[in-house]
Amino acid sequence: MRDLFIFLYKFKIFKRAVPSIVRRFYSKKKLFIQLEKFQIFLNIESSIDREIYLKGYYDKEKIDFTENKVDLKKFDLFLDIGSYIGYYSLYLASKYKNLKVISFEPILESFNQIKKSKEVNNFDKMEIYQFALSNENAEKNFWVTDLKKKSGFALLDDKDLKREVNENKYNIEKISYRKIKTKIFDEIFKFENKFVYVKIDVERHEFEVLKGAVNFFSKTSNKIFLQVEIVDHMKEKVLKLLKEYNFQLLHDIDKGGHDYYLSNYKI
Repeated sequence: MRDLFIFLYKFKIFKRAVPSIVRRFYSKKKLFIQLEKFQIFLNIESSIDREIYLKGYYDKEKIDFTENKVDLKKFDLFLDIGSYIGYYSLYLASKYKNLKVISFEPILESFNQIKKSKEVNNFDKMEIYQFALSNENAEKNFWVTDLKKKSGFALLDDKDLKREVNENKYNIEKISYRKIKTKIFDEIFKFENKFVYVKIDVERHEFEVLKGAVNFFSKTSNKIFLQVEIVDHMKEKVLKLLKEYNFQLLHDIDKGGHDYYLSNYKI
């Protein structure tokens, strides 16, 4: 049946209808699918998961840029900060056996999806942690507009919430909240003399993540290629901090989130 859905999805006339049909077709809503080199556990309630189901890939332009820009076969680590269901982690773990993959996903439902995918693929070098990275150890309130998706959770900040509600016309009465543990990266992990690819996608919390990892990002012994999603109103603040960490801007892709690519070494 998936082959039929994929075939129909290629036609413009069915582009909007097929994802809705897929969502209604699966009564259990969660399933494994086989991609090129790995299996992934999907929640069909989520639009991102349905996109992966129908396309067989995710963020292709962004991943292609990274693979064309740097030789990941020479890297030691991949840090997936805000990994959702772990597509990047699973893709890289399946393709680059040299990489130690470490994923951070605080939302229990998404964390469990990554865990199931990791186990079915036997990715022993892949580590997953169920907490959010930040600049303090605490338990904080996070919010999301659609609890079924389990993606897009953001740290609760009154100004940020008001801005997001106004800009996106969210119904404030339908917003869901959850307590989530935050931890400081530098207090848990110590890496030196490593080539590291870092992806950060944390819903406007990237500045705090970077502040909590100042030792890691400032160590000149670590050669870091960084991909970070930044919303427009946070761009100047985050890029200024990264410049202080001796990172240089290489590229940006504004597609499904505005991602910036930087490095602290000459590529």
